[in-house]
Amino acid sequence: MTDEQKSIALFTFFRQRVYHYMPITESRDPLVCVNVIGNTLCGSQGTCMKGLLAAAGIKAHVVSGPGHTFYEAFYDGRWHGYDTFCNFYIMTRGDKPYVASFEELEKDPSLIADASKESRCPAGMCPCGDDPMFFSKHVKVTEYEPLKVDWSVKQMSLRKGETMIRSWWPAGKPLPGSWSPKNGPGPLHTCGTKDRHDNPELFKFWEPYGIPHLGPSTTVSYRHYFNGLINYSPDLTTDAFRDGIVSVTGVNPGPNGLTGGGTLIVPQACPFYISSAQCLFSATCPGSDDSVSLFVSQNGQQWVDVAVANEKGIKTYTGNLDKVVVSAGKGYHDYQIKFVLKGQAVLNHYLLQTWFTHNAMAAPHLMPGANQVTVAVSNPDSLAASDLRLTYRYREAPAWTGDIKSIEQKITKSPFTYTVTMPATEKLPQMVDLALSNGQPVWMPENAWHPPAPVDPFVAAKKPEPAAPTKE
Repeated sequence: MTDEQKSIALFTFFRQRVYHYMPITESRDPLVCVNVIGNTLCGSQGTCMKGLLAAAGIKAHVVSGPGHTFYEAFYDGRWHGYDTFCNFYIMTRGDKPYVASFEELEKDPSLIADASKESRCPAGMCPCGDDPMFFSKHVKVTEYEPLKVDWSVKQMSLRKGETMIRSWWPAGKPLPGSWSPKNGPGPLHTCGTKDRHDNPELFKFWEPYGIPHLGPSTTVSYRHYFNGLINYSPDLTTDAFRDGIVSVTGVNPGPNGLTGGGTLIVPQACPFYISSAQCLFSATCPGSDDSVSLFVSQNGQQWVDVAVANEKGIKTYTGNLDKVVVSAGKGYHDYQIKFVLKGQAVLNHYLLQTWFTHNAMAAPHLMPGANQVTVAVSNPDSLAASDLRLTYRYREAPAWTGDIKSIEQKITKSPFTYTVTMPATEKLPQMVDLALSNGQPVWMPENAWHPPAPVDPFVAAKKPEPAAPTKE
């Protein structure tokens, strides 16, 4: 590609995955914004694009006009203006057109005024109702720099009995502090049905995930937050429970679970933002002096008591971990739980459930036609003792009303590559979720959380014009 082709490709890539909504911590880290958060406002969008372009070897800077921020890329000896927030760039006229700078647009506003008529702008320019002539105003360069957070979607180790499910649907568990209640029950693109005016190729990507009346600010939300879920329940009757633990003292596996007065500390890691967590456990307490206590810590140093099992007989208990593992507007990626067994108590089972917020628009979708899927692990030798499986669930286009279909593949070597062929439809399939599992959780009680179900298709009878987007 030429540098201009790269710049436009990255522009489209970012617009497909990130919508405008309030920024939070780490919004200006391109990897986190694209893969985890999925939304931010204009200053952070321009800053992320500066980082993405730098990774492609293209110099860029962030620029601001009155009340709005965007960016320019430098190649072929000149600056070129872009704005992912408003789906905006303008090609010049002539035999060798190129993306104009904002200085050129200021000098000749007709480049903007006639751009749509002369097909010199992206399809669906300014779809949310913003005035493209705004970009003919004078701009100034800012000093915004991308954040660089030590983060990777690949930082995930699956123990036996652990499954990570990346869902394409919200489950009512957005990251606290990441949204305003006046807009809805979580982050969403408040321009709603105006998405239909966007680039048709981009709208096709979002359309299967429209949810009617998700919040009070829009009739239909096509772009919003997404939840995922990690389930972990090991076999406590064998030494398999030791896989990946922090420490164990005085506790040993028995025919009914862990026994012996002592302590077990278990970590939980998540590459995305943890937005809720709970621990369900089954305990047997033969006498009044027997108990199983549950504690949680974000850093492994300060512990908070969550629940205690001290009733005689076999009982199931639930410990809500949110007050420790979730922070408003800031995403944690790990925490620890601690079980303390006293007397003759037995910890029969436990299920650790961790909800996370991620950006499903950046997850590996299945698309019409042939999809090549590759799975790799850092230690191929570990596959011999594991039961690693990848499972896609989806509903076929164009109606998205049929049964949920499932494609599961056992991973036996690394890298492992296979092909999934989908029907060659014009509309895209409706993804449900993508699960990576190392065996199945040993214990799943009735009151366990479950991944969200897909939403059935809808007909938007009216297309209201919500309030204009808030700019940063």
